[in-house]
Amino acid sequence: MYYLIVLMVLSIGFSQEIGEWRWADDTAELTHDKEAHFVGSGGAYFFFRHKGYSEKESVLYSFYLGLGKECIDALLPWEKYGSWGGDGFSKYDLAYDLAGIGTAYLIDKLWKPKENKNDFDIRFNYGGVSFSYRIP
Repeated sequence: MYYLIVLMVLSIGFSQEIGEWRWADDTAELTHDKEAHFVGSGGAYFFFRHKGYSEKESVLYSFYLGLGKECIDALLPWEKYGSWGGDGFSKYDLAYDLAGIGTAYLIDKLWKPKENKNDFDIRFNYGGVSFSYRIP
């Protein structure tokens, strides 16, 4: 999977059909764009993590989403494509993506889920539906 993404990024980066590869002229200053990268990547981590993916997969897929967005920003100028485009590939946006993923990972490890005290349970399986009630 990793090699496929690297190949895709390199082939798009050297292909000039969509647009010229642009590097963003930005700083690490906390702006709304950087906040969106931080929160969006953290949210993506939680989405993947709580949909049954492993911690490693959740981190990688969240990072790949951020990397994909930066490639779109590099190839599609916002002057021509509006909100679909961007001002170029930003290493600082990727840093905020990683910071958001790291923060989400730490929260996920440190904050234990609330214990479910529900004694009533419904389960669906291929053979039908089962109901259970645990008497204390």
